[in-house]
Amino acid sequence: MTQPFARSAVWTYGLAFLGAYLGFMPLLVLLLPRRVEAVAPDETATLLSLLLLTGGGVAGFAHVIAGALSDRWIGRFGNRRGLIAIGAGLLFTAYVGFAFAQTKTTLFVAVVYFQIALNCSFAPLGVLLADHFPDELKGRLSGLGNAALPTTILLVAPIAWVFPEDDPRAFLFVGGAAVACMLPLLITWNVGAVMAEEGVKPGRAPTDSQDLRRDLVLAWTSRLLVQTGASFAIGYVYLYIAAKGIASESSGAAGASEVLALLTAPAAILAILATLFGGMISDLKGVRRLPTFGFACVFGIGLGLLAIAPQLVWFLIAYGLLQLGLSGFLSVETALVAQLVGGNPRRGFLLGVMNLSNTLPSIIAPSIALLALVEDEIAGALSTLFGGFAIAAIVAGCLILFVRNVR
Repeated sequence: MTQPFARSAVWTYGLAFLGAYLGFMPLLVLLLPRRVEAVAPDETATLLSLLLLTGGGVAGFAHVIAGALSDRWIGRFGNRRGLIAIGAGLLFTAYVGFAFAQTKTTLFVAVVYFQIALNCSFAPLGVLLADHFPDELKGRLSGLGNAALPTTILLVAPIAWVFPEDDPRAFLFVGGAAVACMLPLLITWNVGAVMAEEGVKPGRAPTDSQDLRRDLVLAWTSRLLVQTGASFAIGYVYLYIAAKGIASESSGAAGASEVLALLTAPAAILAILATLFGGMISDLKGVRRLPTFGFACVFGIGLGLLAIAPQLVWFLIAYGLLQLGLSGFLSVETALVAQLVGGNPRRGFLLGVMNLSNTLPSIIAPSIALLALVEDEIAGALSTLFGGFAIAAIVAGCLILFVRNVR
């Protein structure tokens, strides 16, 4: 079958996703915490937590609304290009707002506006996988898009080196770089015609199909379980290292910060390779369910090892398995969902709802931790929770095996 898009579309698509992730990862990891510390040095943790919770809530709703709006947009204009361009422009103005936000109130306004702007471009970008690319390439394209996340994590370090302190120029630089990454796609728009309109998706189940709804519920629940475990692991791994005394076992690591720093770059590189490899394998074999199940189990094994492995070397192995399984799962499961909704006229809305399984864990994980953690038994409680999330990951993998409309 002739590809309905230019070969360069693979790179413009991947670069646009890099821009989307660049649009929020450095902000959440580095720029916003530094600005909060400068604005409210006596209540940094509280203010940052409130800002992140507010942003997470707005992001969930904004993504759903933007996805639904993109369905209307493509119905009227034939593609989602204009809405992505509007979102990119709004994203840069959001960073201008952050550059000059110097009070608590302006920071809250900036966070809300930022999440609306980001998802205005991010939501329709995600639907392009279902719009323009055939099923036999969805895994590789999904892997390329998901590899953007760990890539931006690696980019946080050089951004911190160029801008070592809170600086308005850092916001303008990151915002400009994010939009610049989206421009090649917007300018060339070399992704070809919308596949659903060409009728290349015969036999696709309609939106009111009971099987399709059931499959989407299974995929949504599976991703929610995995992402909640991932959110917990990422948010509490530092505390776990310190509580377990893992750092003290190595003379080369003076503390929890050093162990975490030791993990970051290798884990990010491993995650990039896993996303690319997972997507490629699922394409070559023509199956999605078994690779998704396998990666979910690897993720669960990583969490399980964290729960029972007190030694540094086993901790490093566990964290590596965790990142490998998580990245591979997200890569293949994203392709699976895009294949499920392909040809559906409400695919933007459906993918927006699916995205809630990415945003809700940022609220669920800390809520569970607040209920379960006891100050004088932190290590034991964290071990128990890691074990629980390991079981949840295995369950998530099993749920995918019951999907019917994708092999």
